Amino acid sequence: MVALHRAVGFIALAVAVAACDSDGDARAPLDAADSQQEVAQDGATLDDTAVATDTAAGGGDTDTGAATDTAAGGSCLVPHAPTLARIHVGATLAFTPSRAVAAIEVGAARDAGADAPDAWLEVAEWAVDAAGPLRLFAREPDEACGAVFAHTYVVADAYEPAAGEPGSTAVSRTDPAIVGWATGWVAPVAWGQNVEDSWCDPERALGPAEGTSVGVTVLGNGGALTLTFDPPIRDGDGDDFAVFENAFNDTFLELAFVEVSSDGEHFERFDSAYLGTDAVGAFESHDTKLIGALAGKYRAGFGTPFDLALLRHRPAARDGRLDLARVTHVRVVDIIGDGGTSDSFGNAIFDPHLTTGSGGFDLDAIAVLHAAE
Repeated sequence: MVALHRAVGFIALAVAVAACDSDGDARAPLDAADSQQEVAQDGATLDDTAVATDTAAGGGDTDTGAATDTAAGGSCLVPHAPTLARIHVGATLAFTPSRAVAAIEVGAARDAGADAPDAWLEVAEWAVDAAGPLRLFAREPDEACGAVFAHTYVVADAYEPAAGEPGSTAVSRTDPAIVGWATGWVAPVAWGQNVEDSWCDPERALGPAEGTSVGVTVLGNGGALTLTFDPPIRDGDGDDFAVFENAFNDTFLELAFVEVSSDGEHFERFDSAYLGTDAVGAFESHDTKLIGALAGKYRAGFGTPFDLALLRHRPAARDGRLDLARVTHVRVVDIIGDGGTSDSFGNAIFDPHLTTGSGGFDLDAIAVLHAAE
């Protein structure tokens, strides 16, 4: 919901508002994403990232089965768990085996550069119980396949604070690291509910972020919009793009999932975390530090960054369906904030609900931090 709507919100809540008119009008699927299977090649350790979830909203394919990679001795599949650059103390990382009958071994090391865990344990979950670097490993004990899941998590009590505070990852709309902005959008748009037609203009999400209350595209509750990029986004050193919303302060935050594609058909969703446990009313607030890797985490003028490297071992990235050197599409999927949608750990996600008139995520722009040549 845009800030302008705050002044008339209590009147608007009494008015039934339909979704924007569109031949492709549809609610985007927002249930917890299906698990992806990770793949290792040539018995190598899968370094620096791990597989998470994958859901296509508003169109495109959703991968739900295992992806295989033929290596010496047969197909090598790797257990997988959610991955983020930062993870909270108290999280439980549940590993999913590549095969229904497969056993799993998990191990950890506090050395972020370790090549192997301190010990292997025959477990399927790992409880994150202390802050600091945590390098986690997982494998299926198969002598014919030496592939190992490996990812270094930064473990903290909470997620990054608001823009301008120490430790924040917010990207300013005037950051000199920005090299480009979205150049197009995909029709038809999967507009959500409770948004007036005047807000349903995808062109407003193109070009530089304005950092204002009104120069935005409102997705509607449960809606989704896919923007395109020419030149494409590439996986560079650190974060690669940032999504801007129009929150008028650091606590009135409407959230969305983010997905990427290099062909407009196969989309991969970034993992996320939400630590709040209470419902958030239509004009209530929640803390930025409760929110991990969801668009809308920061106030207007500051974008939430995303690093394509976190997706580089997904099956789609390994078999060529997702080219991380040429990401041409970014999809933003509004989260209906009533707690019916889950993060990558199965936690309910809340944000201001129910907002009407300009309900749902307000997309200002998407900035490019690394562009393909």
